[in-house]
Amino acid sequence: MPSPVFLPEDSMSHRKDPYDVIVVGAGAAGLSAAVMLGRQKRRVLVVSLKRRRNSPADRVNNVPFAHGTPPGEVYRKMESDAAGYGVEFVWDEVRTAWATDETVGVRTADSGSFSAGRLLLATGPVDDLPAWIPEGQWGRTVFDCPYCHTLEHDGADFVAVGSGEETLQHALLCRQYADGLTAVVSDPEALGSPLAERLRSVGAQVVADTVRSARALPAGGLLLVTGKGREITAGAVVLDTAIQRPNQVLPKALGLELNPHGFPRTTLFGQTSHPRVYNTGKSNPSSPYFAWTGAAASGLNAARKISEDLAFG
Repeated sequence: MPSPVFLPEDSMSHRKDPYDVIVVGAGAAGLSAAVMLGRQKRRVLVVSLKRRRNSPADRVNNVPFAHGTPPGEVYRKMESDAAGYGVEFVWDEVRTAWATDETVGVRTADSGSFSAGRLLLATGPVDDLPAWIPEGQWGRTVFDCPYCHTLEHDGADFVAVGSGEETLQHALLCRQYADGLTAVVSDPEALGSPLAERLRSVGAQVVADTVRSARALPAGGLLLVTGKGREITAGAVVLDTAIQRPNQVLPKALGLELNPHGFPRTTLFGQTSHPRVYNTGKSNPSSPYFAWTGAAASGLNAARKISEDLAFG
């Protein structure tokens, strides 16, 4: 396999593009796209950090043929599949990107600059985790998906934490697993909602408060301390998706049009406002529960459109 080609940024427009496609991000979307593009015999470079958003988790769930498998194992298999079709990898941070009428390119922190005919952004959103989460608990005791890690805590005391309605929804989605159930919402108006009443009807507590600190308990779980001095024991904590924010560094550098949520505005196939730039994965969510399989499928959709774009001109 040839080594990646390094080009100085100011020479990009004067050199033939060494790649057909640069994929930024090696999660479910980016690697799914890379495999399909590699099978299309496109020259593909994946640039990514090794750590993905779900790397702290013990296992991926609800993923066909990989259910219960550690995330690192899933990604190693996908990387091997992509490399087998000639896809190259650079494990580095992408600091900036640019796009002209003729070419697109990225500059990394330590590995130089690369250019291509098309650019696929598959970086996903950024998690702004609350400071009170103890080290090593994110993705295990504390998580944000009411589908992916709930069964592993069956019979525990569940606590849903967040701002309002979505927190109450998460609590109700966890009720069948919970021995005890509490929703801690920062918006007092949420206490009067039908969802709050439904929670109370099934024996759950709903309080207007915030979590100030937490510590891991020797027997497992967490002890939460709220802003109003409550102490709540939790075997599992489910956060609302307000912790996710769009990763706007590259979209803003590229001048992409953004949607009202701050993500690049795209078509179903990931086409952005720049004809050479595509965006996919959880950075283009169709719902708050845009799961691993949905991100992978969006990567395949984008790869198909990119391949057609390259073929049809």
